[in-house]
Amino acid sequence: MSRSPRFAILLIVPLCLAGASRAAEPQKAPAAATVEVHLTEYTIAMPKTLPAGPTTFTVHDDGAKAHSFKIEGQGLEELLAKPLHPGETGMLQVTLKPGEYKIYCPIGSHSAKGMAITLTVTPKP
Repeated sequence: MSRSPRFAILLIVPLCLAGASRAAEPQKAPAAATVEVHLTEYTIAMPKTLPAGPTTFTVHDDGAKAHSFKIEGQGLEELLAKPLHPGETGMLQVTLKPGEYKIYCPIGSHSAKGMAITLTVTPKP
């Protein structure tokens, strides 16, 4: 029994579409690590070593003065969108590469008074 070419095309098209839909499935981005940061006069309390990758810093102003959070290093220079007043919390999302970073409060002389740390970022395990 002979089948027409049109019948063959009807069988092939659904197979091609099924393969195409699998290939177009989006890859999931790695989940961002969350790091809690607590700012007071004149300290930054947070881990001093973190793994590389997407990272969300959740920054809390636990002090009596306004503070902020800035990170610099490995080609990265990011700052909270606005200073935090006592009791406020802000978030900063970055992608960390292995190496050293300076983290500090850029308000007035806070950094000079001790609100600065060095963060070491290690390669992903």
